[in-house]
Amino acid sequence: MTDENAKVEIYNRVNRLKIKAGGTHGGGPGKLDVKAVERANAVIQKMSDMYPAEIKKSLEELNAIWVDVQALPAENRKDTAQKMSNTANQIKDLAGTFGFDLMEYFGESLRDYILNIDLSLPEQIIIVQAHIDVMQVAYSQNLKNQEHPLGEELKKTVAAAIAKYS
Repeated sequence: MTDENAKVEIYNRVNRLKIKAGGTHGGGPGKLDVKAVERANAVIQKMSDMYPAEIKKSLEELNAIWVDVQALPAENRKDTAQKMSNTANQIKDLAGTFGFDLMEYFGESLRDYILNIDLSLPEQIIIVQAHIDVMQVAYSQNLKNQEHPLGEELKKTVAAAIAKYS
């Protein structure tokens, strides 16, 4: 049963996020302050000097977790693998922020691969190790983009491991 005399009230709530991003309450297009964007880019550029140290720290953390994972019985690896996935995601984000798209690619690939497995099979171990190895090479060679010949070769290495052991 419906009440044909029932009133419907519509609330038009203020979209505060849109307003913060430069939009208007009335629905007009947003506009970001060019000076604010320039200031943010300047801060990121200043922080780019920190990238090598930060990525090194993240790779060391990833390696430490990897050692821990391998020491666990196969049936107990899932929870620790989640830590690896989180660290790989941090590497992806850090590399992406500073324009290291090859490392971003490997961080994302490792994160996504680990999310779908439990690291209980030897084949999974080989694929994760391939990711970690190529990330170490990309870092040590300071490879920034995927189009670099060595970057292409590293991507092929991971793809071959995935194809062979999946």
